[in-house]
Amino acid sequence: MTEMNTPDSATALRDHFDNVEPGIRRRIAVQDPAIKEYLDGLLVRIAGHRGVEHPYLNAYRTTRLTPEQERLMYSECYYFFRHLPFYITGMAIKTRDEMILREIILNVADEVGGDPTHSVLFGDFLARLGIDKEHLDGYEPLEVTKRLNDGIRVLYTESPIHKALGALYADETMSSIMVSKINDGLANQGYDKDLRHFWQLHIDVEVGHSNSVFNAIAPYVGSPATREKFEEGAFEFLGLVERYWDGVQQLVGLEV
Repeated sequence: MTEMNTPDSATALRDHFDNVEPGIRRRIAVQDPAIKEYLDGLLVRIAGHRGVEHPYLNAYRTTRLTPEQERLMYSECYYFFRHLPFYITGMAIKTRDEMILREIILNVADEVGGDPTHSVLFGDFLARLGIDKEHLDGYEPLEVTKRLNDGIRVLYTESPIHKALGALYADETMSSIMVSKINDGLANQGYDKDLRHFWQLHIDVEVGHSNSVFNAIAPYVGSPATREKFEEGAFEFLGLVERYWDGVQQLVGLEV
């Protein structure tokens, strides 16, 4: 794994997840302050990981892409995102804890319970960039993207539940930061808020999803053995994402 320095804004980061807008999933009250301190500390470690603070993502915020570079980036993103709600749902068979099941269901319901679903919103976004279903069906993603997708599937559907939740905690926390950077990049490209709606929507939604995982795992992380599995899942996930963005950077050819 590649951990970077703890961000100077660690307190602001924790506050961002503690103080959410109405309608966004909130954290449960944790009686033992050591539990919250541990989960907040892991939140900061996730946010400082190179998979989250990747040079490509940081450069994309202020560097314009050509239409072909943009087409490559978002074609790869499609193969990153497309099956995630199904994989998260697969976690449910790993537990008999109703709180864990509830939090998993809440996350998936956000993705597929509305009309239109988030996948439809993402498809509309791609279409407005000129990336249609015919192109995506014929597109061959990078090997690193395939490994990312399959690695997430294994983490969520074939791993012990506490390891799977660690991966999901990293996923949702990472996503809340990633979507903000992508939204900034699209704004820099000159796209208006209407086209960027999918990404703006997820800036707060993913914070709520991270909070759902906080709620699911909080009763269990008093155990060192559980913490070990939880962190193992988190940093395996982040390693996959780090290598994914390395591949996208090389494919797109963005100098950083």
